Amino acid sequence: MSQLFWYIYRIPVPLVLPIIAVVVLIWGMAMRLLARRSPKAVGIINCIALTAALGGILYITVFRNDPGKQELILQPFQSFIEAKQQKEMYRELLMNVLLFVPLGLSLPFVLTRTEDGAWRCRIRCAVLTVLIAVALSVAIEAVQYRFALGRCETDDVLSNTLGTFFGICAYLLQFIGKKTKKQNCPI
Repeated sequence: MSQLFWYIYRIPVPLVLPIIAVVVLIWGMAMRLLARRSPKAVGIINCIALTAALGGILYITVFRNDPGKQELILQPFQSFIEAKQQKEMYRELLMNVLLFVPLGLSLPFVLTRTEDGAWRCRIRCAVLTVLIAVALSVAIEAVQYRFALGRCETDDVLSNTLGTFFGICAYLLQFIGKKTKKQNCPI
């Protein structure tokens, strides 16, 4: 498992955002096609993907780290300032974005049925997904600080939220050009 994460971490920095874009497009199209054939399968696949995403996030951020020193950085965009001196900080920022993309890809599909038609329902689901991701990210940063498992940074929360937003785009892309039905939103 550690080797897989090492390979992902070594992705050249200029390729990370295009890879995210391709994954989002493929996932969105795959879920749209699958929803036509078997809406239930969309929920099952995304439950499995969400479980894997949460496991990966917790493994990378909490469980694989050894205790060190407590470091708290609350100034937003401090990583960009540091990146001028240390170019590796750009990679760390992008990896934090990439880390939460799977959460954004799967959680909205788990929270709502794929056939829900109202745009307001879709937007509520997207907002709820972002709020859950922010809460998860803040909780992870608090655990990292409390147990000295890594730097506790505001920029990590911002990067994780951006990654979740990129993932949510796959959910929203699924509905482009689809006719909406009047339904009650379960969320």
